[in-house]
Amino acid sequence: MKLRPIIFSIPILFFIGCTPQGKEKISDKVNGVHSELLVEDGAWCWFSDPRAVYHKGEKEQLYFGYIDGRGNVRISSKELESGKIESFILHDTLEIDDHNVPSILVLPDGKLLAFYNEHNGNVYLRKSVYPEDITVWEEEQIIALGIDEYNYTYTNPVRLEAENGRIYMIGRKVGPTRSFDHWWPYMKYSDDKGKTWSDDIILLDNEGRKNPPYLKVATDHQSRIDFLYTDGHPKIGSDVSVYHMYYEGGKFYQTNGEPLGDMDQLPIPIKSVNKIYDASKTKIRAWIWDIALHDGNPVITYARYPTEDDHIYHYAYWQDGQWVDWMVVNSGSWIASLRQDDVVREAHYSGGIVLDHQNPDYIYLSREMYGKFEIERRMMLPDGQWSTSLITENSSLNNVRPYVAENLPQDHVILLWMYGIYRHYTEYKTGIVMKQIDH
Repeated sequence: MKLRPIIFSIPILFFIGCTPQGKEKISDKVNGVHSELLVEDGAWCWFSDPRAVYHKGEKEQLYFGYIDGRGNVRISSKELESGKIESFILHDTLEIDDHNVPSILVLPDGKLLAFYNEHNGNVYLRKSVYPEDITVWEEEQIIALGIDEYNYTYTNPVRLEAENGRIYMIGRKVGPTRSFDHWWPYMKYSDDKGKTWSDDIILLDNEGRKNPPYLKVATDHQSRIDFLYTDGHPKIGSDVSVYHMYYEGGKFYQTNGEPLGDMDQLPIPIKSVNKIYDASKTKIRAWIWDIALHDGNPVITYARYPTEDDHIYHYAYWQDGQWVDWMVVNSGSWIASLRQDDVVREAHYSGGIVLDHQNPDYIYLSREMYGKFEIERRMMLPDGQWSTSLITENSSLNNVRPYVAENLPQDHVILLWMYGIYRHYTEYKTGIVMKQIDH
């Protein structure tokens, strides 16, 4: 695979601080449950990860990325012992669009890589100058160049120790036309800590289906990458199904270990991969939320949509050669807060259901309760029932899109979520909230 040099762009403004001047504040009393409002102005989507990473080196810190209401791509750090929060604008006024949230990779030397993108445009990368420090960064690089024929969205970086620290970047490529049958999950890689990158490699082929696939990834950080994906967007068709495969040692496999092909045989036809959930039989469309590994086996969360007002959360895991799939709860309807005469534009945007990647027996979800979206934790019991505890309650605004920070110590959770008013991925008035939880 040919390696090409990166493309440089103009250096980006440095800025410390969290709240734009003149912006109405979200209450510091988020919901009375000892949560902390990290930033007043921030949002994220759920198809670029890790959005938040725990790292303990010289300091014990949480790093997290978000998009503010002006379209600034931002990264912040919170020192857990002192509580000190610092913030940096990676790219000012890129777009007001939550698709552009940065994903974060901490290298073994403690330096950070931050990846981010336009919503159908370029993919960018910046590297911190000093370990465990977000206040000084190298110049911005364009590692995937959006042109008239092709453009890009989403970033999911993965570093594999067993491949000499190779970094894979996984996202979406669109082209040569904007037709939905030309939307591709793709990957590229770097063997020199992000300095140069391979050509794009198309990962999956929807073979002319005019509905764009969506993808999430998980990794053991050693040798394996797991892919959870759909064959479409739920607003475009009623037959959107859910699939899983994994990569290890240069080859791709079905969940049961049967080979699908190696790098030279990509792309893999989507329909050749076994389904977790088959919507072509039920005509109930689905969308994906999270994937993790538990004792080497995949665990996933996703939603089914029998109607736009019924977002049914599901939890599934691979056990004894088959997928075991459990309904969790009907979470209610979509998260958009509508004004008079507004029309909902994304009726399948759920509150969200995610896994504790260190212990996937625990899930965190957002659902409608008494007119507001609240966060709760659930754990599956041996009889298939769920134990439930509330994380938020009696909130005045919605709590949505929970996310458990990556790389946490066992039995300790740092949970983050969006709090506020969300109307659309280009219109939001939300902050980022954090709560630390011990099992």
